[in-house]
Amino acid sequence: MLSTAALFAATITAAQAQPVQIQPVGVSADTLPDDFRGKVRYFGNHSGTVTTIQRAGERRRASSACPRPDQGCPERIGGSLEVELEFDGEVVKGVFRGTGGLRDSGLIGRRQGSACRLFDLADGSVWSGRCDSEAFIGTVASVPNAATQLELAFETVGTRTLDYAERERRRREYHERLRRIEFLQALVDGTAPIEQRLDAAVELDSYSWQDDAYRPGSLRNIERGRERDDRYQIGGDFALQNGGAGWVRATVDHGTISCLEFWDAPGVCRPITPPRLPAPPPEEGAPEAFPSLILPAQARETPGG
Repeated sequence: MLSTAALFAATITAAQAQPVQIQPVGVSADTLPDDFRGKVRYFGNHSGTVTTIQRAGERRRASSACPRPDQGCPERIGGSLEVELEFDGEVVKGVFRGTGGLRDSGLIGRRQGSACRLFDLADGSVWSGRCDSEAFIGTVASVPNAATQLELAFETVGTRTLDYAERERRRREYHERLRRIEFLQALVDGTAPIEQRLDAAVELDSYSWQDDAYRPGSLRNIERGRERDDRYQIGGDFALQNGGAGWVRATVDHGTISCLEFWDAPGVCRPITPPRLPAPPPEEGAPEAFPSLILPAQARETPGG
């Protein structure tokens, strides 16, 4: 992952329209699985020429820099390039935006392994090359007889990958944990036997632990002290998921677990720490936070008007 500063430094370099060295397509460690579903955002540069073909009856202002009678001389272009590709197995679609003479458009096509062959939705230009989670590198060639003829080389690096399957797994885990926390809280606040409520209280508190993880249901050797003025202590031993062990003592006041004392802080009886949850992952169909690296205020030229 490149930093924003490094990426914009690449933009400055790209603006000088230096030729891009194209690497041959091969087997890469970053090759996406054949059944991959998700998006990859790329950023880099492009460099090449654009030629606008003069149509019959069309008149153009003569330029001393172009000796051809039809004024159809290649024009050198180059600048930054941002591409977002969405993969659905072998089907690939996406969008690109550029500076330095490259107009924005969409892409659609197919891939085989790391090799992509995509078509510009505006003029049919062929984008071919390597596409994986690490880079999108290749060439652009216009179809014959197109009004605008492009001959470009481009090189971009992957700046972010969104795996739909991974997103779904994280979303499922988030909601499962949320439901579990709600269940544990209801159990602690309910009228179940105190042994069950103590076990639920330890598990609920463990969602805020940093170093260890409680093994749910492992509370053993539970001992209950003598009750005085509707107050008593209850405690037991339990296992940790890292293979260690711990113990807990709880103070029960008028039937409510008022505080917990743990093996790693003896003598300190504290209330149950509210569990913390990470920010929920986006729901299916929600827009993703894929901010553009090409500022909207940058001017973009369109070859051929």
